[in-house]
Amino acid sequence: MSEGAAERNRPRRRGIGVIVLLLALCVYAAYHHQGERDSGHFLKAYPHKAGGKLDHCALCHGGGSLEKDGVKVALGSCQWCHFRYGYDRRGPLAETLNAYGRDYLEHGRDAGAIAAIAASDSDGDGFSNHDEILAERFPGNPDDDPKKTAAPMRVYSREQLEALPQHTQFLLQNAPKDRDEYAEFSGVVLETLLADAGILPSATGVTVFAPDGWSQYHPLRPLADPAMYPVLGIYPEAVFHFSPAAVWCDYRASSCAGCKPGAPIRVPGGLRMLLALRREGQPLAPAVLARDNKLNGEGPFRLIVPQKTPSPPDRPSPMADQEGLWPYRAEWDHNAGSSTRSVTMIRVEPLPEGTTDIDIAEAGWRFIDEGKIVVFGAIRGLERKPGGRPPAPSRPSCPGPGPG
Repeated sequence: MSEGAAERNRPRRRGIGVIVLLLALCVYAAYHHQGERDSGHFLKAYPHKAGGKLDHCALCHGGGSLEKDGVKVALGSCQWCHFRYGYDRRGPLAETLNAYGRDYLEHGRDAGAIAAIAASDSDGDGFSNHDEILAERFPGNPDDDPKKTAAPMRVYSREQLEALPQHTQFLLQNAPKDRDEYAEFSGVVLETLLADAGILPSATGVTVFAPDGWSQYHPLRPLADPAMYPVLGIYPEAVFHFSPAAVWCDYRASSCAGCKPGAPIRVPGGLRMLLALRREGQPLAPAVLARDNKLNGEGPFRLIVPQKTPSPPDRPSPMADQEGLWPYRAEWDHNAGSSTRSVTMIRVEPLPEGTTDIDIAEAGWRFIDEGKIVVFGAIRGLERKPGGRPPAPSRPSCPGPGPG
């Protein structure tokens, strides 16, 4: 085992979070909500499930749906917790639990509770919790049972991704709580990747997963909600915002050279939702789950989401000094929070009838090690050979002298 893999495995074996939002406030910038005692209780009863599909927040936390612009939008377990619980911790957190999570809580929320509810059928689908767990099915989700088959899937290697048309874009990553940055990312437009995977007409959106359990939903088509970033289409052109006073924004990227403050950022082909393979021309560093249970690194693949409503890089919300240039504005577009790091899996929603989540390690750490990504769900799943050499990447440009 490599040193990097060993480093990832040590904290991971303490458990991927199961009901963890009952324990602590979500740390959005870290993406990571795992490592608490509930997951340990589950893995004590089912140690062979460590690192697999059920070793995930979704074991006890369920998703939900909202009406957005007349469209019903499904949210994954992570986003649903954020929506219902909120960053102010005032929401009804218990309402984010699925049937299995509620049973676990009601039976004492300890290792004994896992055993006590093993023979129960929490989600009422006709299978005991124990049988569903053995079959790698979520015991709190009635739509996920042993009768269903795995959804169509395609596994892409880095070589296959690089054989698809490449796109490069320079943009602002505006974070709500952390340092903002301008950087250039290159990779495959997500719309292009989904087309290659054979996306079905029934598809409505995608959920992307990071190996630490973070998931994020994106509708295919634009919605008015500023928190919903669409997969399809071109995002609005932005301008380059620079000030030496903006110490909370990182302008050190070499791609900032030549960008004139206030000038439009020209991106051939437009700003797109991008599965990035490179930053500033260099491969993204693979993620490592550090000893503090936080995801360090952003590669080998990162979903890059442009701003729907371009804005300057405002100050981080925890920053004490909010006087002067670009104070924090909650209503501004903080796209960095939706630019999921270290994406290992993309689920095209909704899953076809009669299918369920793929029966592999949902946390996805092996895909970090192998430099691969899985696309599954509402796709044809046809295996096709990557075609030819990729075209020369499009290049963004900023006219005029650099910020100096």
